[in-house]
Amino acid sequence: MRFGLFLAAMAATAASALAQDAFLTGAQIKTAFAGKTVSGTEDGSAYQEKLLANGSIQGRSNLDGSYTGEWEVDGNEICFYYDDDDDDEDDDCSRVVLKGASVIFVDDDGSRSRATLR
Repeated sequence: MRFGLFLAAMAATAASALAQDAFLTGAQIKTAFAGKTVSGTEDGSAYQEKLLANGSIQGRSNLDGSYTGEWEVDGNEICFYYDDDDDDEDDDCSRVVLKGASVIFVDDDGSRSRATLR
């Protein structure tokens, strides 16, 4: 019983911590991301993406090698579009929480992914 209460308390604390973190506005996203490199892991593969101020992406991953794309701010979300993505209707837009160099991308369905911004 105590373990269940402990887990419930930990989940509530984690949810509360994210709720207290403010999402960036569109203007803040542009300022924070333009000219910077985002790095992280997706589907078990490490990646790095240079987000150029002109909206283009120069990326590299352990799985796919080099790739290109575009990024933009739509409202208060950052959106990524990749040149080799066959699914043109795939919406890859997220809200952003930024704490120092740590980035949390939050999708419309509430799923989260983490990355580092340098």
